[in-house]
Amino acid sequence: MRLPVSLLVSEASWLAMMTDAPWTYIVLGASTIITEELAPIFGGIAVHERELRLIPLLAAITLGGWIATSLLYAVGRLKWETIRRRFPRTRATGTVALRVVRRNPVTASFFVRFAFGLRIVLPMASGAACVPLYVFLPVSLIGSLAWTLVFTLVGYVAGEAAVQAIGHLGRAGEIVGAVLVTIAVFAFLRWQRRRRERKAERRAMARRAVDATARESDA
Repeated sequence: MRLPVSLLVSEASWLAMMTDAPWTYIVLGASTIITEELAPIFGGIAVHERELRLIPLLAAITLGGWIATSLLYAVGRLKWETIRRRFPRTRATGTVALRVVRRNPVTASFFVRFAFGLRIVLPMASGAACVPLYVFLPVSLIGSLAWTLVFTLVGYVAGEAAVQAIGHLGRAGEIVGAVLVTIAVFAFLRWQRRRRERKAERRAMARRAVDATARESDA
């Protein structure tokens, strides 16, 4: 995930874009599946700066993430085997996700938004495992709300810390703040990339284990 540099360099510029209008909340909610944690974190900072309201922000991001995972659940329920045949590299990850879901469907449903690296596969596996809708929908909604609260709080605290640290420096403080925000965002993106790399390594190890088991069975 890469964001336009112009949005990261100036704190004032992207905060100014977050006007308290319905479209702002709709865009934040709809983009959650792509921007992941950045949506609630930026939203939390905007709430701290009084550019956005807390309740509409929480509702938009919670519902945005929940609707996306619900659609993925439907895809998994209807097209799981088709997806596995078309994308053979996902089979090992899908097998692991299915085991997780079947072991504890309620826990898996709650953590679909927290499952970094499995946010697409895990809800699809929930559908493939035929987790009842009356379980998946409400539990995943609660999980989406919890995820939104956690990362919105992270953004709010980050905004408070920035204000306390640089608020007395005037224009120089604004420049320093913009630099700090830029550094923090790029550090967060780098951390995410490293997590993805570690997840990819674990998936590769899982695929090798599955392939080895299959060869032993054939022998």
